[in-house]
Amino acid sequence: MKIVIITGEESGDELGASLVDALKQSSIGEFELYGIGGSLLLKRGINNFHNISEINVMGIVEVVPKILKIKKIINNVTKQVAELKPDIVITIDSPDFTLRVANKIKSINPSIKIIHYVAPSIWGWRPKRVFTVKSAVNHLLTILPFEKKLFEKEGIATSFVGHPITHKKKPDITFNQFNEKYLSGNTKPILLILPGSRKPEIDKLLNIYLKAIESFNFYKDFSIVLPIKKSLSKYIEQLIIGKNINFKITILDDEEAKYESFVVADYAIATSGTVALELSYFNIAYLVAYKFNFLSYVIIKMLAQAKFANLINIINDKKVIPELIQSECSINNIGQTLEKIINDNKYKNNILNASANAIKQLRSTAAPSDLAADEVIRLIKND
Repeated sequence: MKIVIITGEESGDELGASLVDALKQSSIGEFELYGIGGSLLLKRGINNFHNISEINVMGIVEVVPKILKIKKIINNVTKQVAELKPDIVITIDSPDFTLRVANKIKSINPSIKIIHYVAPSIWGWRPKRVFTVKSAVNHLLTILPFEKKLFEKEGIATSFVGHPITHKKKPDITFNQFNEKYLSGNTKPILLILPGSRKPEIDKLLNIYLKAIESFNFYKDFSIVLPIKKSLSKYIEQLIIGKNINFKITILDDEEAKYESFVVADYAIATSGTVALELSYFNIAYLVAYKFNFLSYVIIKMLAQAKFANLINIINDKKVIPELIQSECSINNIGQTLEKIINDNKYKNNILNASANAIKQLRSTAAPSDLAADEVIRLIKND
């Protein structure tokens, strides 16, 4: 059996890896894995057509220099899939890339079965993408509960499998154990800095976060911890050295350490994205911030339909998690907002309660990867 998995960024790589693990534990039998993945799918034995590092771009204007390269990748992937004749193609997230691949595959060989995992946010912006899904995908897997009705309304076979964060096992670690492991002698509560997962984000945002911590003296009352993926830790270290920061920052550069810090942390400054949902799951009071390329921001504002940037706010239909986007993402605003979260218990509890309510709605009846694997198997067997 041949299975193709195609994704375009690290979050999709994680979903793909969990799905492969679930498939290996299922009744599907032996299979060969092909497609586009990152480090986690490579560990699962994927035969990569390309690596996600060739595709992973954030923003709209930032994509322009890569358009020709991405187009060549789409053509190459389509050609290889057509020659491979897999039993199923699974496209994951990154809809601007993966759905283009799916659409092209369908145009060449309509009999190839395609399942797409993580729906494009048609409720947030560019609603006409629903027609691309309809033409390119045999079955859609959503991780947000309200999306199932939206896509089924358009005649698209859809299953809600739940958000993977809701089945993540929290590390068993105490504050004292964490300090012994990473912060010897520490007695101060922990403030997390999460500057993003891409260098352009980090370049825009890390300095603002650090200056807010310095200007508002948060470092005097908190131990500052910065979790980051290993591939970016040296880059982060050099940036911090260049800033001549007068307080200590503890960098944690592996996944286990990251989630252990989430268990014991009290507050966080986070770059808007998947990590914000993780903070909500771990019951941390936080704010989100982001700065786009100016032209990208103008285009997004023109096309956006969602009222909020943060998923917790979208699910609650209320702005409870503080969002400091574009011009609002400033040293002063971040400092004042974090001060309010720390000092105003009612404000802090509203954030925590909104997080808990949203996480509850994102839960499914079983592990999302198991439910996704069930749908993959069902589609393969449905000749």
